[in-house]
Amino acid sequence: MTVASGIDAHTVLAALAEAEITHVVLVPDTHQKTVLDLLDDSGLPEIRCATEDDVLGVCAGLWMSGARPVAMIQQLGIFAAVNALRAFTHDQRVPLAILAGMYGRDVALSTDDDPASAVRLCIPLLDVLGVAWRLVESPDAAHEIASGLSAAFDHGVSSAVLLGAPTC
Repeated sequence: MTVASGIDAHTVLAALAEAEITHVVLVPDTHQKTVLDLLDDSGLPEIRCATEDDVLGVCAGLWMSGARPVAMIQQLGIFAAVNALRAFTHDQRVPLAILAGMYGRDVALSTDDDPASAVRLCIPLLDVLGVAWRLVESPDAAHEIASGLSAAFDHGVSSAVLLGAPTC
C-alpha cells in the first residue's frame, strides 16, 4: 500500500503562482526534477545555489527587498542548514518559505515509520525549531502547497511544505 504519491509538476508551479512566489532559490533536487524542468520555461526567476545555507541567505535578502521567494530544497538540506534556519527564523525574524522534497522516503511507510533518519526526524526537527510545516502526500492535498508557502509571508513565520513523494 502506498502512503504517498507524486504531485504533478504543473500543479506545483500553479501553487507557486497562487502563493505569489516571485523567485525560486534552489539547490538542484532530483526529488523535484520535474518541477525544475518546467521552471526553465515558466518565467519565474531561478537562483541556483551551492548549499542550502546559501539558499536561505538569498531568500532572506530577497524578502528584505520586498520579494516573496521560495527555498526549493530536499529535506536533507533542512538538516544541512539548521543553524541558518534557526538564526533567520528566531534571531532575525525572517519568514522563510521552504518547499522540500522528502528525498529517500519509502512511500509505502509513514514518515514516522521510515527507517531513514533524515525522513523520520525531519518533522520533529521542524517542530523543535518552531517552523510551521505541512506534509503533502498526494494530489488530493496539493491545495495545501500554496497556503503553506503563503503562511510564511502572511504570518511572518518560517513555513515548510514537505512533498512526501517525488513530483511527476
